Amino acid sequence: MSTPAPTSPTADAPGTSGSAQAVLGIFLAVLLGLLAYRGYGSHLGARPTEPAAAAPVDLNAAGEAELVQVPGVGPKMAQAIVLHRQTHGPFRSVEELRNVRGVGAQTLEKVRHRFHTETIATDPPAPPETPATITRTSFSSPLTSDPPPLPPRPVASTGAKKLQPGDPPIDVNTASPDELQRLPGVGPVMAQAIVSARATRPFESVSDLDRVKGIGAKTLDKLRPFVTVR
Repeated sequence: MSTPAPTSPTADAPGTSGSAQAVLGIFLAVLLGLLAYRGYGSHLGARPTEPAAAAPVDLNAAGEAELVQVPGVGPKMAQAIVLHRQTHGPFRSVEELRNVRGVGAQTLEKVRHRFHTETIATDPPAPPETPATITRTSFSSPLTSDPPPLPPRPVASTGAKKLQPGDPPIDVNTASPDELQRLPGVGPVMAQAIVSARATRPFESVSDLDRVKGIGAKTLDKLRPFVTVR
């Protein structure tokens, strides 16, 4: 009787190794598939980030710089909105944009949802103030107006003693008004007239006194003994 040959422990190794490799390959394929699905799925299913809708702009508070940032509003429209607000007062509703110059029905429909108005009083807007005009009225006031010029006063008589025969004569080209009043027949008015006449042209002789207003031939004869010209 022959004894069966013992089975070698390595006889089934090739089959066992192939099965393990097949299982490992299937596992790796499934894993790669899952990774690929997640990667491509998230990439294909992602939507572009949409910008958040801007908050409505207050028609009664926004300036031109803020208004031009609103889609559909250009520089001219922004300027017209501000001008209308300054002239007619705050907007009571967005519908009043229709009253702005250059804003038609189609434009209003495009921008209606981009604006809002705050609650305001229902009183009509006050008209713009006009600069006050100051009218100057000419009038005389003792506190604000200059007093009228006073007429020249004659030199008051000092009460000096008149010259007597034998007294030293007075030089009519250098004597003061007070000294001239010491001459016989010469008062404050005539003394001032002599001073004015010599200021224009000095007297060259006693006879030149006749060019003084008020001194005639008789007066000159009275003055000759008491005057001199140097």
